[in-house]
Amino acid sequence: MVTGVTSFISFDDVRSEIDSSYPNPGQDVEADLQISNNGYSHRLVGNCVEFLCRVWLYRQCDSIIRPNHPAYTDGSEVLDRGERWGRDTSDFENQYEWDSTEKPPVRVSVFDGFVWEDERNRASNREEWEAQLEKRADWRPRPSPLTWRYDEELAKVVEQFIETGMNTDGVVKAALLNAGWQPDEVVTSWVDRATIENELREEMASLFRLLREQAWTDGERLIENPRFGMHQHILPGEGDFIIDDLLVDIKTTEKGTFTPAYWRQLLLYYVLVDIQRELYEVEGRTYGKEGWDGKYPEVSRVGIYFARHGELQTVDMDDLLTSPEYERFRARIVDMAIEENRHAQHDYSAIRGVLTEPYDYERQRSLSDF
Repeated sequence: MVTGVTSFISFDDVRSEIDSSYPNPGQDVEADLQISNNGYSHRLVGNCVEFLCRVWLYRQCDSIIRPNHPAYTDGSEVLDRGERWGRDTSDFENQYEWDSTEKPPVRVSVFDGFVWEDERNRASNREEWEAQLEKRADWRPRPSPLTWRYDEELAKVVEQFIETGMNTDGVVKAALLNAGWQPDEVVTSWVDRATIENELREEMASLFRLLREQAWTDGERLIENPRFGMHQHILPGEGDFIIDDLLVDIKTTEKGTFTPAYWRQLLLYYVLVDIQRELYEVEGRTYGKEGWDGKYPEVSRVGIYFARHGELQTVDMDDLLTSPEYERFRARIVDMAIEENRHAQHDYSAIRGVLTEPYDYERQRSLSDF
């Protein structure tokens, strides 16, 4: 297992390096709290808001890049992953980029039961399924007990909204179900789920309305869920969105505080963009490739969109970072990341030749790095 950005910035030496070099310059929100949290699942709400952001940005941006989530096309038809099953797609090619004349397909997945309800599964109930998991190797990821199905009708509702801007209620419903909400017909409960669902829909509709008022969402090019070249053996990470020169992360907390943790995460995402750009043209590059093999844009601003306040707070990186201090900082971060994630069969000479060796940084590589 490799260490990603979230865990990496929790290490004391990494935090110290960031905080001493570039203390948190972020500003707290100025607007009052617009939409309160009804107290429901943070993950459900977060996934729902991210879906709504994606849909709105699809409508607002002229071109869209999905570096790691292709659609499939034969030149006349475009399919998403859920639409491929049962089809002969041998003549189809991956499509990662769309211009202003077309939009990528939208996948809406809805809850379709539990894995032990499938006759093909060796477990017939939760206890048997849990017992199977106990036998799995520790390093293997724990699978979800839920099964999902592609909902073509809801996908059409969302795609029609992207084209026309109509039926926001349908988009909110799709977002909620795609995020994992289980409708009444599949859940037996004494809880008044109808009231909970209505409250959730109202909350999501209000958050969606605030989002649609934001000027920063109107861009020329969107990169969705960037993984910054997937340099797994340096430092993996995945952001929310890059719109033109803005790297933005979405937060649904009621607190409008631009915390040091937010800043550390954004700063390292910025560094990862920079690494991708630096290594993109390295000759003989055999590492760090996403499905989309383009060069990332130069990011000049990073920011947090506080969804419940309807406010974006940004940091101008061009004003903050100066040479050669920034390059030395980047070299120290890369050095620490390689020490953490180095792979015995990976040759780091080209990476170090670009990112660390030209700069005078304090930490030096260990013998195991050769």
